[in-house]
Parts: sequence; structure tokens; C-alpha cells
Amino acid sequence: MATNRPDGCVSRSDIARLAEVRRPAVTNWERRHRDFPSPVSVGGEELFETSVIGAWLDRRVIASNALMAGEPAGSTYGTRFRRNLAMRSDEERPMPVPAPSSAPPGPSDEEDVLWEKLMRLRGPVDPAQYRDLVLILVYLRVRRSGSWGAVTRDLREGHGPIALARLSAEVEAVLPNHWMLDWSGFGTLNRSGRRLDGIADAVDQAVDRRGGAAIFHGLLGRFALLEGRKGGNFHTPDSVVRALVEVLSPDLPQAIHDPACGTGELLVAAAARVREASGRPPSSVRGETFDGRTLTLAGMNLTLHGVDAALATRPVHELWDPYPRSRFEYVVTNPPFNMGDWYSGDPDRGLWPYGAPPAHNANFAWLQHAVGLLAREGRAAVVMAPNAAYSENERERAIRAGMVEDGCVEGVIALPPQLFSSTAVAVTIWLLTPPTESREEVFFVDASHTGRMVTRTRRELGADDIREIGDIVARRRRGEEPDSAPVTSVPAMSVPIRDIRDQDYNLNPRKHVMPRPAAASGDGRTVEALLRKLDDLHVRAVEADARAEQELRRLGW
Repeated sequence: MATNRPDGCVSRSDIARLAEVRRPAVTNWERRHRDFPSPVSVGGEELFETSVIGAWLDRRVIASNALMAGEPAGSTYGTRFRRNLAMRSDEERPMPVPAPSSAPPGPSDEEDVLWEKLMRLRGPVDPAQYRDLVLILVYLRVRRSGSWGAVTRDLREGHGPIALARLSAEVEAVLPNHWMLDWSGFGTLNRSGRRLDGIADAVDQAVDRRGGAAIFHGLLGRFALLEGRKGGNFHTPDSVVRALVEVLSPDLPQAIHDPACGTGELLVAAAARVREASGRPPSSVRGETFDGRTLTLAGMNLTLHGVDAALATRPVHELWDPYPRSRFEYVVTNPPFNMGDWYSGDPDRGLWPYGAPPAHNANFAWLQHAVGLLAREGRAAVVMAPNAAYSENERERAIRAGMVEDGCVEGVIALPPQLFSSTAVAVTIWLLTPPTESREEVFFVDASHTGRMVTRTRRELGADDIREIGDIVARRRRGEEPDSAPVTSVPAMSVPIRDIRDQDYNLNPRKHVMPRPAAASGDGRTVEALLRKLDDLHVRAVEADARAEQELRRLGW
């Protein structure tokens, strides 16, 4: 390896040598996986940050027939990569690449140091299990600080069974209704030669310097990226969280609910917005999840952020409740996209106000559920897969028509692609209200071009993007005419419901915001139809990519 290469960087050939694979394997990884790290150009050579490559390789489990002598089953290429990296002599180790000056402010140094230590100590433990174990330690460090010293002492002195028993008791003391923790992850760490006291010490130092809430929040995001598509099932990216809270623009809502709260990041942000506006917390914060594991993570997150919330699990097939126990001024949620097999029986048996959704897709079950939870003057912001806006499925189109005609759809906002680790599609935000006879139009915002790429595969909305989207929504709600609005880089349009009716209730913002060409293309297809087809193909391509990824994992790639 060249000695003038910046420290903390490796080339593709270096990756192959350190991971002990053939050089074409690295090219295949880069070509097949959208989340493969982006290179940095240094002196005309494309290099990769060592820590980022190591974290990505942590997700690549080595096939059993490719294990080296002494490597246990379940080992990852990341473990092998770091082992070989550590064996290189000091003079061969590369030097760090300075971050570009245009890079956005990143997480704190403490969080970077903690993450690097955690990845070194992880071994072959499953990412989701490791996430749970680490987050439990962060929570205990904050909530049981008085007994934390005894736990770490047992770990340092190698009293494994005693330490596990004490940890279990501590968790039970602060989380009496927690899910049944699987402590085998700790055992796996010990068997692989890792020391739990190292993880505990790293957590201890990071919490001491930055605080438990900040560390917990940062780790949730990092583990979501580590898990890729799986991680997106429980985590909403920070910039999307900020956008959702911004477009609701609550004055002083007192009752907040997220019916698919995941790990609670939307509830944390919504409660913070209320405190900022009123100087006091909301009177009611509630959230629901599908399983006890996610429920416990949400509970820890909200507690560390000082939010008193009532959380519960709810089977997804019970989405429609015609008589909800409570109604809310503020419903904000990011439900799973295009959830299939969501109903265990016949969805037609439910008392759906706008029609039963198809059993293969829960999108319109979530949208109707959000409307049903709203108080008289309430508002909802729901993240949706893009195809919900223009799906030609007979049931979905009928539900969409019913919601528009009943005045439930206030607006639809198109966001850019690649915001989520779980999907690359350009999602939308639906702004919903209870039924109203006074609504005569729906406003559309096309923010699909906003944000900027922070890695080769991931985009973030900037503060200016979020502020501009929020300002547009606020002006539309004040009834300002388009001609009176200041010039913005985000196009928007209010469209009469009669025109939407003529367009077969298509709610794709790009269809309504773009100028409509009078002439059709040579074969009769309009630009609008082509855009709709392109959006549909994009969704299908991402779904096919997810299936291919699953199959490759099954084969050990």
C-alpha cells in the first residue's frame, strides 16, 4: 500500500486484501448494494474512509464455506477487515482525510468515538440484537446511575453470570413491562473474545460527556443505517422528523398521538415543539407499536428526553376502530410503506368510512386510521409511499376519492428520494383533517428536488428546505393567493376539488404542480402520464431490489 495515502483511507484493492476476498468481489459489492460507501477523491485516487467501510462490512456475514481457520460461524467481513487492519505496521497505516469544508455539521466527536469503539467490540452479534443491548446499557447508565458502578465492576472482574443477573434485575427495576431480553448476545460477545466491560466503559464515557438523551438518539440513527432496510422499519430520519413537525405547525396542541411510533422519535420532536411554543409539555402523549421490543425502545427514548408518554402495542389488523377511546389534536406518523398481509381475516368486515383497503396493502388503512383519530379541529401528517397518491387499484382509488370529496385531504407534499435507509423511493406527506364540507381545494407542494446527498445513497433535507416547505404550507392555510406569495424554489399549487375529480383523484403533486402541456407526445402519452409511469416503475424497482437483497443474503452474500 502506498505510504503517502491519507490516514483512515483505503482503496478498493486494500479492502479486498483486508477482507480477504478477490478484488472483483469489492466491485460486485459496490455495484449491487446502493448503501455501499461513496469514495473520496484524494490526489486523483478514489479512496474510502476506513471506519465507514468497516461499518458497512459489519453487515456482510461470511458464508460458512468462506470462513477462515478460527473464525466462528456468523463472523462478518468487518471483523476480518479490522483484524487485518490492526496487524499492519504503524508505518503502513494510512493518515486521515480531512472532511470537506462543505460537509454539513456532523455528530459530536464523542458520538464518533463511541460508535467506533462499539463496532470494534461487536464481533459477530446480530445488529438488531447488539442495538438493543447497547441501548439498554445507555438507559441503565442514566436511570440507575447509583448501581451502575456495581454492574461495571462485575463486568471488569469477569463475573459474567453475576453481571448478567445484576443487569437483568436492573432492567426489571426500571422497565417492569419490558420484552423478554435475549442475553445470548452478551454470551456471544464473551465467546468471541470481546469484553463487555469495554462496551460499558465506552457507554459510560459518552453519556458522561454528552448526556444520555443525545447518545441514545444518535445511536438509534446509526444503528438504523447499519441495519439498512430493516433499520428503516423502526426509525424515521431526523430531517423527515423535522419536516413532519414543521408542516403541522401546531399552535398549542395538547394531545399528540403516533399510531406507528417505532422508537418514538416523532413523539419526542412533537413534544419538544409544544414545549417550545407554550413553555409547558403537552397534556397527553400516546404512541402505539406492533411489538413489545419496539415498545420498550420507544419508552426508553421518550423517558430519556423527559417526555411522559402512554405507550401500548396494537395488532396491525385492528387499524380501523370506529369508536376510538381518545381523539387527538395532533397525529403524526410514519407507518410501514406498502405493508402486505396486514389483515388476518377479511378487511371487508371492518366499518371503514371510505371503503375496505385491499388485503395486500395497508396504506389506506393507515390513512383512514389517522383521520379517525382526529379531534374536531385536529390535523394529521402521515408519511406515505408515493404510489398511494396515484394507485389505480380499484379499492384504493375509491378510498382516495371518498377522502377528497369529504374534505379530509388538506394537502400532499412530495419529498425527494433516498431519505430513508429502508427505501430509495421519493415519499410523500399527506396532511389530513376530519371531514369538512368547507374544503374546496387541495394544495400540492413539489419538494422532490430538495435536500442534498450526504453519502452516495442517502439524502437529507436541509434546515432551509424544511423552513421553506413549512412557510409554503402556512401561507396556503392562511388562504394567500399564489400571486401574493414570495418567489420560492419549491413549486406549489392549490387545485380545486372539481379539477382533481376530472383527473380521477390522482394526488401526485408532480402532476398538479407542473404546467400541463396542451399537446400530447407522438404516441398519445402526455408528460403527466409518463411521470406517473416513471414513479410507478421507481417503486417497482426498489421492491425488486429488496427481494434481490433478501435472496443474496440467503445465499450468504
